[in-house]
Amino acid sequence: MKRPSLLLAALVFAAAAPAADPAPVAPEFFNAAGFDWRPLLAPPPAEGSIAALGERELAGALDAARTPEQAALAKHYEMFDELSFLAPVFGNWCTAQNLPRTHAIFQQIHRECRPTVEAAKAAWSRPRPYVHNPALNPAVERSATAAYPSGHAYSSTCIAVVLSAAFPEQTADWEKQAALVRWSRVIGGAHYPSDVVAGKILGEAVARELLKSPKMQQALAEIRAEIYAHLRKKAA
Repeated sequence: MKRPSLLLAALVFAAAAPAADPAPVAPEFFNAAGFDWRPLLAPPPAEGSIAALGERELAGALDAARTPEQAALAKHYEMFDELSFLAPVFGNWCTAQNLPRTHAIFQQIHRECRPTVEAAKAAWSRPRPYVHNPALNPAVERSATAAYPSGHAYSSTCIAVVLSAAFPEQTADWEKQAALVRWSRVIGGAHYPSDVVAGKILGEAVARELLKSPKMQQALAEIRAEIYAHLRKKAA
């Protein structure tokens, strides 16, 4: 009579036991764990330094002089992705529904590259301008993450570099979009200038590393093929 009870107990325990963690998935394009970002960035301006005081004064001046158009620009780029870059150049048909493979590739790029900028943010934990000065009224949502380096500057720069590799004839367009994103974060009150400069430097470095991957080169070919196929349909 004891054996069935023991067997039942074993089955119940097995059912209640947590499943084993899945094996880690190898990165497809970029191995953030194997990329040393530390030599690329200097620390942000030290508290009380002339540079830090100058940036705080600038943040206050920009906050006081922000125009409705500048506030709208900041809100426009508060949320963006590769489609935000593509649509002004190729057309509003550039959507995730029309470009599923392109969108999936950039989502994978974001997943693999994001840990690098998050690690850099955690290294310094620099407060945002509106944390330093609660009297400021940013035009964008108040983020709880650290300011240095800017994640928006990092991501937009990375997107611009990848799109420039895919469509070099439109390089100026991609760079302009990334520059607007960076400026929007300063004029919107979310970042100091040094935050976005650091994000740009880090984004360029990671994108260059990303483009070394043979799988990324194949992905670029897939992006070109998908977009050119739609452009041919539009021209027909």
